[in-house]
Amino acid sequence: MAAAVVAGVFTIASAEAPARASGRTTVRELGRPVTRCVVGDRRLGQISGLVERPGGFMVVNDTGPVVWRLDAGCRPIRRAVLRPPAAHDATASPRGGKRFDTEDIALDRHDNLWIADIGGNTSHRTAVSLFRWHMGAATTAVTRFDLRYPDGAHDAEALLLARSGQALIVTKSSGPAGVYVADAPLRPAGRLRLAGHVDLRRACPDCRARSRLITGGAVSKDGTRAVLRTYDRAFEWYAPRGDLARVVTTRVPRHIDLPESRQGEAIAYTADARTLLTATERIPAPIGAVPIRG
Repeated sequence: MAAAVVAGVFTIASAEAPARASGRTTVRELGRPVTRCVVGDRRLGQISGLVERPGGFMVVNDTGPVVWRLDAGCRPIRRAVLRPPAAHDATASPRGGKRFDTEDIALDRHDNLWIADIGGNTSHRTAVSLFRWHMGAATTAVTRFDLRYPDGAHDAEALLLARSGQALIVTKSSGPAGVYVADAPLRPAGRLRLAGHVDLRRACPDCRARSRLITGGAVSKDGTRAVLRTYDRAFEWYAPRGDLARVVTTRVPRHIDLPESRQGEAIAYTADARTLLTATERIPAPIGAVPIRG
């Protein structure tokens, strides 16, 4: 499995300017993707969210707010079963077999971990939930924010968290994907607003539909870069002012091919924003490292 990961071709747009962002040029000086480690624990067969932490990683499956701490060798060393309060909006919880559909995680500048319960591929969800957990606290209690869509039900798997505290939820669609925003400070029961759309056909007109389905997102530690991934591609925007919603909905991103994976859904920046980390559902699950800056 690891060999398949490092075998993927690494290409990247030759410039960040929108006029050239749809082109791709091999950037050999940045190096090829490598595998940091491989997750082999069967309990982690549905990794949908990933962040880097000192000495390892934190991941979440798409089955609920259970956060796993992994060491640098991808071995589980701690598990936190979070305890969300009851929903403020009854439509925020998935209907049917799943109690939660957690699809992404993110860290804010106060070292809180945010878990995005936003998936809707098996449920008609007109509202979603974000859970905020202060990792330094002894308790596993979380603060819950239920956010209602302004225009009906959606399926989403990507969360972008701006340094301002603004939360962006990006829907999963082979056509234009909706970018829904909740401005800080969030309220326990609030509404999302539609900021615009991301149409990945502009950045990758020859991509298959599968390569345009957004399955995860991340923001760099300084808040100036945002990336959305699909099953096999990544698309990155530069927002020096931190205005992610405007940049993501109006600029053409640069295009990065990701290593092969069975069902890639998680992505994160390293602390220095020079590398993208990727993870996939199904075991074995390699955590890959894709250099993006020299």
